[in-house]
Amino acid sequence: MQIFPRGIVAVLVAVCCGVSFTAATAGDLGEPIDLSSFSGMGSVLEESDRALDSAAMPMVSVDDSGGASWIRPYVTGIAGASFGTINAGGSVNYSGASFQTTGSVNEAMFTGGGAIGMALDQQSGLLRMEVEARARGPMHGQAQFVIEAADDVPLAVAASGGWSAMTNFWRDWFVTDRFGVYGGGGFGVGGYEYSMLVADGSESLSGSSTVNTFAWQVGTGFTYQLSDRVTFDTGYRFFAMSPGATPLSISASPLFQPIGSYTSAFSASELLLSIRIYEPFRNWR
Repeated sequence: MQIFPRGIVAVLVAVCCGVSFTAATAGDLGEPIDLSSFSGMGSVLEESDRALDSAAMPMVSVDDSGGASWIRPYVTGIAGASFGTINAGGSVNYSGASFQTTGSVNEAMFTGGGAIGMALDQQSGLLRMEVEARARGPMHGQAQFVIEAADDVPLAVAASGGWSAMTNFWRDWFVTDRFGVYGGGGFGVGGYEYSMLVADGSESLSGSSTVNTFAWQVGTGFTYQLSDRVTFDTGYRFFAMSPGATPLSISASPLFQPIGSYTSAFSASELLLSIRIYEPFRNWR
């Protein structure tokens, strides 16, 4: 007697065999793997990538306003007028007489040169540090030798080849987007060729020397930004050099006899016009 159809018997046999095989296989493979432990792997990899990216990126300082600070190189062309003064001083003794050098020479002359520097972004402006070199025109004038119990002797004085090399520090403040003011100063060295002789044309008394000495300057001015890279600068500077010594000689046939030295000190009030160009070699990259 047939209780179950053949088809049903075959299906039951197949199911029983499959369950037995699955149980046996799972037992042979051991405990099942918990895939939930891999759920945080993505975040770990993302953190690693961010660390590598931050290590590869350069550090940029940020000011209090949240903007990134920067440093820009620049070159400056300078031209203007120098209202110079050379003061004469010192005394010498010759043949029992005292010679006192007095007087000053005043003359306006051309001055020109240039500077190269770096501008650092600051709150409401810039801090500029630069190296400046300038030349000045010649000066001519008259001083005096004051002689005891005698008339003053006029002296023709000349200074030429004036130069200076300075290290300057300037602080710029922006009043508007284009207009600003600045102040600062610098120090360095300067010099000139100095000579004198008796003004009547004789060579009975003369002296000449190359004066190289300490120099300093202070100044202020206004700036106007013509573009992102070009700034126009007009300013005033007071420039001065430390006194230098010039040896004197008096004619004593057949030779000149040295009788000592006298001093000269150069100073000037200067009005300057400048054009400053930031990143001058940008287009050469």
